[in-house]
Amino acid sequence: MNKLEYKILIVEDNDSMRNGIVSAIRKKNYSVDSSSNGKLGWEKIQKQNYNLVITDIKMPGMNGLDLFRNIKQKYPSIDVILITAYATVDIAVDAMKLGADDFITKPFSISELREKIRLCFERKISQQELSESFTTDNDLIGETECINKIKLMIEKTARTDSPVLISGESGTGKELIAQLVHSNSKRKNNKFLAINCGAISENLLESELFGHEKGSFTGAIKTHIGKFEQCNNGTLLLDEIGEMPLSLQVKLLRVLQSKTFHRVGGEKEITSNFRLIASTNRKLEDEVTKGTFRADLYYRLNVIPITAPPLRQRKEDIPLLVNYILRKKSGDLKRNIPKIQASVMRKLKSYSWPGNVRELENFLERALVFIEEDTFTDELFNFANIGNESSEESNWVPHGDLVITLEKIEREMIVNALTETRGVKQQAANLLNIKPGALYYKMEKYEIDENEY
Repeated sequence: MNKLEYKILIVEDNDSMRNGIVSAIRKKNYSVDSSSNGKLGWEKIQKQNYNLVITDIKMPGMNGLDLFRNIKQKYPSIDVILITAYATVDIAVDAMKLGADDFITKPFSISELREKIRLCFERKISQQELSESFTTDNDLIGETECINKIKLMIEKTARTDSPVLISGESGTGKELIAQLVHSNSKRKNNKFLAINCGAISENLLESELFGHEKGSFTGAIKTHIGKFEQCNNGTLLLDEIGEMPLSLQVKLLRVLQSKTFHRVGGEKEITSNFRLIASTNRKLEDEVTKGTFRADLYYRLNVIPITAPPLRQRKEDIPLLVNYILRKKSGDLKRNIPKIQASVMRKLKSYSWPGNVRELENFLERALVFIEEDTFTDELFNFANIGNESSEESNWVPHGDLVITLEKIEREMIVNALTETRGVKQQAANLLNIKPGALYYKMEKYEIDENEY
């Protein structure tokens, strides 16, 4: 995409301001259109493909906020910059929480507006490159021998309907492997559903899997279709299968043998042609020995075993993973993709990553939120003792209890800043030295609501 293909719509009721903005932006070789009010702007948006809309908030008839809401509801991929007076800054900031990309306060300089447009344009380019570079087939990032073996296993396994058992430590991408098996199979156009066997109670898990009839137990106010039935001709992933109670293991074994079952409280026999994939971070052979997992079910599940390797066994893939994660998360956070200094990459590769890819992803996400520079330097590790840079097994530990502690501190800092600024997000972001978008992102992640500040 070049600038002439990047289409911008200016919506402003002040003729001289609108014409001045259009003239200034066209000098930078962008494709620019304009409207004198929100209603006409909305009509144009429905007829043409725009990448960015810059709209004044205060306009007669359909104001800028109404236009913004219409855009985000029907055309969420269009970026929106709001033009606001000082008195309506809080309104603009709140609009950013709902998806506005930026705002600019009157009076503003043309150079300031051009810079905001440039950032939107570069984000769009980055998102375009990301979608072109990383397709579903490439989502299992890596080129080491163990990853290439798994890719081959996925390709061969997808051709069959045999049960698959994916083993590996937490954070190694077991669910991703299951999704890739499904998306490369003949079932790809049907449902892929996942349920964590250790996250809900036994009774609820049974209802979620088998479904239940109306009135079958207290609170069953209507018939519920279970996962087995929903996944007819599709794929069902039972995550953390080692957590499933023994009583349900018996029932699961019967379903796997016959592909028939009854809803809880029902008499009708139901047939479902689902494919089962199970995953676990436990060694099920040990659980069988302990008596906590049925041997017959284990052998029924373990037809095609796949083991997801820990990140410490494929450190050569870390640069590829870092590049992928930074590009993806930068797009989500709408910021420039930072460069990585060589010394930083060496340290990332030297760490053992006990939390695996998930830990790496969380670490980089935190860095993207709180470090706004365009290059990540060794300052990235200021909050943790990274040890000897040249060591192959440096033991800096941004995981486990330390990660939990850091996240608590992070959350507390945000709440304190919001309290001090009486909930004004722009001011709170300034106190924290982060962008408003990053603040909203963290508020949503930590589920911070207005009652806390």
